[in-house]
Amino acid sequence: MVDDKRKKRIGEMIKHELASALLRHPEQPLFARITITSADVSPDLSMARVYFSLFDDSKIKESKAALQAAAGLLRKTLAVNLNLRVTPRLSVFYDNSVRRGQEISRLIDMAIASDDEKKREE
Repeated sequence: MVDDKRKKRIGEMIKHELASALLRHPEQPLFARITITSADVSPDLSMARVYFSLFDDSKIKESKAALQAAAGLLRKTLAVNLNLRVTPRLSVFYDNSVRRGQEISRLIDMAIASDDEKKREE
């Protein structure tokens, strides 16, 4: 098994390499809109959970399907460009943390506006 420090480092390497690989594939214009947010590697380095985000929420399913279809090609790219004994299999997941952050920010803004309104009424 691999220590946590090495797992994190390998995850970051995978994240950066996949982000670069997506930009090198102009035949799939959807890839240019995808942001790889993180990659979590299993303790034995055989699997990597890759998280992505988009600005256009209407393309989530299409983007996930495109990434899953290209998983073999992306794994091959990792094998060529990263010096790892085992190249992890890739599982793709949508990262909704940006959307959640926007929603929390909106709720905070509403609460502040409500407090300001109550103070003015007093």
